[in-house]
Parts: sequence; structure tokens; C-alpha cells
Amino acid sequence: MPPRPPTPPASRDVHVWQWDLDADEGSLDRNWEILSEEERVRADKFRFERHRRRFVAARGRLRQILADYLAMSPQAVGFGYGDEGKPFCTTQPSEWRICFNLSHSDNRAALAVANDFEIGIDIEHVRTIEDGVALQVFSPAERTQFDALPPGERQSVFFENWTRKEACLKALGTGFAHPPTHFEFDLAIGGDTAPRFVGGDAEEAKCWRIRALRSAMNRTGSVAARRLDWSIVEMN
Repeated sequence: MPPRPPTPPASRDVHVWQWDLDADEGSLDRNWEILSEEERVRADKFRFERHRRRFVAARGRLRQILADYLAMSPQAVGFGYGDEGKPFCTTQPSEWRICFNLSHSDNRAALAVANDFEIGIDIEHVRTIEDGVALQVFSPAERTQFDALPPGERQSVFFENWTRKEACLKALGTGFAHPPTHFEFDLAIGGDTAPRFVGGDAEEAKCWRIRALRSAMNRTGSVAARRLDWSIVEMN
């Protein structure tokens, strides 16, 4: 396992951390203590205790990881938020620009950390596809490909491409300003890829790279950036 870095990732690396949000019940109090007041208020708004605990575990570990990069206490890590709500770190040296993105699905969390370029990450638990969701997620061309798939392949293909789209939208940091169809993919391509179109533009699509995330069984994930020369470094 690579050691925890005292400096930001190299310019072409994206560090990816993954952890089990239910793995260590004994750390709940410790994580709670390092959260900000705003994070504690958010945690207390969850209706179910399991969801509150998972939120605390996700934000607590996020603070710990960023604190290791920044050589400061987890409590001292500061966050700001973009116009559409994407968080960024406000406590780092002026010559650094650590960019990060956090995703979680059920009891699993994944964090991507890059240096000086925006990154998006998404993980999903593979589950039954709800009626009508494919119509909302896929463009007409993608739906044609999806409908032609054998039924046994549709679930995995759907979630692989759902995470690709979500990771791209999170890298943009524009929230719901763009629909999932803003990024269109060739559903026949598995693993690392690039979009066919971004907002209908094939040239813009050439600026993007999406890399498949190695994840636990019954989960799939993607990491995306509007940049060509980067690769994932698994940190745990």
C-alpha cells in the first residue's frame, strides 16, 4: 500500500481512496469531534441513524485524508463551496491547488484527489433499474444501444454509464445545470473511455477522459476529468 503523501499528487496522478462507512463503529465519536458545526447540523438532519453515521464516517475520513496532505489537524481543514455546491479546500498553501471529489453509495465511499485540475468521481451500488430511469439518463442513440442489449447485460451497462455521466457532471461542478444526456457515450465500450459527444460537440468530447474505478463486488465507479494525460493511483 502506498504511504500517505505529505504533498499533493503528482501533476498527472489522481489519488483514489475507498473505505467502508460501516467498518469501524468505534470511530463515530472521533469523527464527530473533528466535524465543523455546519457538518454536525447536516448530520443531525438525517432521518435514519444509519445514514447519519455514514455521513459522519464519510466527512470525518475526508477531513483526515486532506489533513494528511496539508500537514494540519483534521479540524483545521476548511471548505468553501462553488456556485452549484461543489466543495473545495480553502486551507492550503498558495502554490497548491488540491482538487477533490467525494462519492458514496450505501456503505462505500470513494474520494478522488488531484493537483491543479478538477476531478469528478462516482460510485454506485448495482441494483434493479427503476422503470423509466434509462429514458432520463440516455440520449436517443444510447437508448438504441441499450434496448438492443441482452437483458442480462443491461444492469451492468446502465450503471457503468450512469457513473461515467455523474463523474463528468461532478468534474464540471455545475450541479443540475446540465442533464445526464449532456455527456453521450458508446455503450459498447467498457472500462476506460471518452465521451462521443459533450453537449452535442464531438471536439469537446476529445478533451475528456473517463477511467473505470476498481471497486467492490456489486458496485461500479468512474473517475472523470477534462484532461487527457492522467491516471489513477489507488491509495488503499
